[in-house]
Order: sequence, then C-alpha cells, then structure tokens
Amino acid sequence: MRDLILLLLPVMFLASCTSHKNVLTSHILKDEFLKKIADDPEHEVQIIYTKVDHKNKKFVSSAYNTYPQKYFYPASTVKLPVAVLALQKLNQLKKEKVEISRDDDMLTAALRPNQLPAFTDTTTASKKPNIGRYIEKIFAVSDNDAYNRLYEFLGQDYINQSMLDIGAFTNSVINHRLERIGLTPEDNRYTNNIRFFRDKKVIYDKPEQYATREWKHQVKDAIKGIGYINANDSLISDPFDFSGKNFYSLQDLEGTLQRIIFPEFFPTDQRFDLTEDDYGFLKKSMSALPREYPFYSNNPVYYDSYVKFFMFGDKKATIPEDIKIYNKVGTAYGYLIDCAYIENKAKGIGFFLTAVISVNRNKIYNDGRYEYEQIGLPFLARLGRVAYEMELKNNK
Repeated sequence: MRDLILLLLPVMFLASCTSHKNVLTSHILKDEFLKKIADDPEHEVQIIYTKVDHKNKKFVSSAYNTYPQKYFYPASTVKLPVAVLALQKLNQLKKEKVEISRDDDMLTAALRPNQLPAFTDTTTASKKPNIGRYIEKIFAVSDNDAYNRLYEFLGQDYINQSMLDIGAFTNSVINHRLERIGLTPEDNRYTNNIRFFRDKKVIYDKPEQYATREWKHQVKDAIKGIGYINANDSLISDPFDFSGKNFYSLQDLEGTLQRIIFPEFFPTDQRFDLTEDDYGFLKKSMSALPREYPFYSNNPVYYDSYVKFFMFGDKKATIPEDIKIYNKVGTAYGYLIDCAYIENKAKGIGFFLTAVISVNRNKIYNDGRYEYEQIGLPFLARLGRVAYEMELKNNK
C-alpha cells in the first residue's frame, strides 16, 4: 500500500520512482527501530531515497509516505534556495553591468520600525558583512540572521518566482524571515535598503522593496495541534495555524539540492544561473564542518554533527574525513528535516536522502518541549546509517 503513494507524486518525480523496487520499504525500513517510528502517524514521517544513474544522467527515487500536499513546517531548510539565489542574483546583476562579488561589503539599513540593520561582522577581514560569509554561516551552523539578510537582499517576488521559473518550486513558498517575533505578513513583504561597498565606495544601492503579490501556500493540514505558546508566553488552547508560514515540500527540497550537485542532469532552463565557481563555493560551504572555520572552531556548541543529522545526528563524535555530506537541515516546532547528498568517493558511494519527522508528543507548538534528542535525531541518524550501510553492501 505504501508504494501506491508514488502515484500521487508530480509527473517529473513519478518518472524517476516507477519501474523499480522501492528500497525504502523493501530494505531500509525493515530495520525495526526505523519501521516502528515511521509507521506511527504521530511522527508524520516522509522519506525520499535517491540513487544516481551517472551513465544516463538521471535520478532513481524511492518514496515513503511522501504527500506533496501535506503540510510540515520546513524550518531552516528554506535557507538552501535563498543562499543559492543570492549567488544567482549577483550573476544577473553582472549582466546588467553591476559588478558585485560575494566578498564585497554588504550593509543593510533599517528604514521601517520592525526592520533591523546590519553594519558589522567580526568574522570577515573588513569587519563588515558580505554575501559569501552569510552563505558559509547558513550551512556551517544554520545562522538565522544570515538567512534574513539574504532574504532581504532578494525579496519574496524574486525568491519564489525564480524557483517557479526553473521548476524547483511546485507548491512551495518562502514568505518570511526566521526567528523574528512580532513581524506581520505585511512586514515580511517589505525588504530593507541594502548598499554594497568596495574600497569604501558604493557600488550598488538596492532600494527597499515590497512584494507585488501575496505569496501563500495552498497545502492541506496546515492547522495543527491542540495549542501553542503566543508571543506573550501565554498558552492558547487552539490549534496552531501554519497557513501563512513557509512551506517547502520534500520533493522540491531534494530537487533544489540535485540542481546544485548535478546541474548537468537538468535542462538548461531548469538550472540555476550559476558559474562553476559558484557551484564549487556552494558545495564546499555545504559540506564544511564548523571546526573548519576559525570563528567556530573553538566553540564547543558547534560540534561536527551540529547540522549533520543523517548518520551522525545522535552523537558528537568527529565525522570521518572520507565521508562528505552536502546538506541543509531544519529544526523548529517539533519538526526535524534533513536533505543531503552523502558521498564517499573512495568507496564509490553517492546518494540523496531527504526526510522529515515530527516529535511533538503533547501537540503544543512553541513550548520548547519536543522529543528531538529522544526520538527525532536518533531516527534520522539511524536512517542515514542504514542507507549508507546498504550502499556499502551493494558496492561490494
């Protein structure tokens, strides 16, 4: 019955899922620990496992409980397309004779009451923010402010329309900043005035912008739970409404990552407008561990698996050098998500794995009482290990 869910997937995804054995149901979820959790509706588990057919330049995917129209909160996974699109925007500005590099100083003003400025960054050589460092922070430790600054650089219209234009969004929507309590949907339609500097001279002045349309997802089951904690720390005994928040389906999420790791598998009009250097920078940033950056290396909070949930999320040990994980995770409201390309070139391994799990036993949102450590991270870590071990066995 689980395999029949493939019939509900978008046509492009369906083509890569049919006419082969579903390894999630036939092998990976035979693991008793994984199966018990995945089969429990309370956990809202969705999984996509994808093999790479290098010869024919295509992906062969298996799906479990993957309903593109079922809501889950995507948390920090929305930072992935925003980071990519920031580099694309620089390339498009260059075509308009506006030369900006990802290392040029980027100063963000606050012209409206609920906006915040950004003029300094102690981690860069100039002590000023720049797009490159924001992207590195997004992937190294999932920095929320870094995402917000790139969101403000791009704006809702550019983010959503760009993703729609290349088919990377089917029903997904990005419409708000993260970790900014009190911002209204109207506040999030406005983006800040930003100026780029080189040698203390303005090279580009991006004015404040306002989204021309209301970007809102239309998926089902977006009103969830039995209660939530509001901005005044009071318990409201009503379901929590996610209908105005971001949404990023698992299919769209994995498709975005695939366009970064294997852009040549896609027609030109379905790729991001990036250079080879951009792809290299993104892949390096996505796979880098916090200890590889001097500004994070001595911070015990940022251990190797801080944002590497598959395989290693349930421990703080050092990740082996031969395993590279190009990924983006998300954690919020009891949801844990990871979307990754896991690679070990020495052993001939490379596969995509994308999954979401909900661990909110009391069905109250925003109370901070979630079973991340007890259930969520152990599930995702074991899921990654079982998939990796299957790959090892198959390669032998």
